[in-house]
Amino acid sequence: MVKDSIIETFDLTKRFEVSSHEDVGYGLEYLSRLVKRKLFKRERRFTVAVDRVNLKVERGEFFGLLGPNGAGKTTLLKLLAAILYPDEGTAYVNGYDIRKERRQVRSSINIIVSGGWLGFNWWLSVEQNLKFFGRLYGLPKKLAEERTNEALKILGLEEHRNEVPFYLSSGMRQKLLLGKAFLLRSPVLFLDEPTIGLDPKAAYTVRQFVKEKLNKEYGMTVLMSTHYMEEAEMLCDRVAIMDEGRIVAVDTPDNLKKLVKKGEFLEIKAANMTPELIKKIEGLEFVEDVVTRMINPVLGISVIRIHTSNSRALMPELTHILQSEGAQIRFIRNIEPTLEDVFMNMTGKRLREG
Repeated sequence: MVKDSIIETFDLTKRFEVSSHEDVGYGLEYLSRLVKRKLFKRERRFTVAVDRVNLKVERGEFFGLLGPNGAGKTTLLKLLAAILYPDEGTAYVNGYDIRKERRQVRSSINIIVSGGWLGFNWWLSVEQNLKFFGRLYGLPKKLAEERTNEALKILGLEEHRNEVPFYLSSGMRQKLLLGKAFLLRSPVLFLDEPTIGLDPKAAYTVRQFVKEKLNKEYGMTVLMSTHYMEEAEMLCDRVAIMDEGRIVAVDTPDNLKKLVKKGEFLEIKAANMTPELIKKIEGLEFVEDVVTRMINPVLGISVIRIHTSNSRALMPELTHILQSEGAQIRFIRNIEPTLEDVFMNMTGKRLREG
């Protein structure tokens, strides 16, 4: 390993067997299919979730894995956390081989996954859960209590300390999970979509806590998966763009945006946007790509980002078609490229649909 690399992978690969309709069922019909399968030895099919990934993460870095759902981000995190075993290749985490030193890897990391709050004891309060995990992590009783109280204060959970996890909001549950990371303060923290499903206020609190407290103040190396390009740009020192199990680019957010092909970008916010209108915009001269995001389904308000080869030539026809189709324009402005533009430029796909 390179001296300053706390995570390094070498052709890391993971495959999963593809289930068929014959793998599920009930009773004699299912048994009959199973016997036929065993007798005739049908060829097994596999999908590659992580495909020969080579990656380095430096000590103390906030590193992002950016890609759509199904890109292999979660599988990669679970491989590095020694939860899954690789089919090919290996990786070193904090100096330990994920194949040969799995126990040491697990003692060096903390991983927070979506839905991880289900691992809490529902019969214990928020405070009791954190104290319990502090002791489980091997902290002395007094230190576990001190860090629990500190975590409750920093994460805004003091008023909820006597509540049980079942009755907490999704944002509060995510904060409770981060409280576990605060207790342990391991060298490496893996975060799998840490703000998915959270309201903007809760997401902001979570991001600030992870970046300012865990990463900057305590020096934890953070490897975070996300499909929110705003989150990656806001938090990450470097980003790896991942698609179909492969790493297609790694660099700082600013350097990645410089890779976008030449042209200009327009952003439009408008009401009464329809799929038919979007298709007409895509067919206009000078339009390279169009990315649409619905922000208010009730009012039909969308934000549209257009990659154009000539914004000045496009603008008259664009405004005409928007007005003639009944769209209510809130604004049209020139913008800089985003990581979503980088992803689309490299893969021809969108990070998020709709």
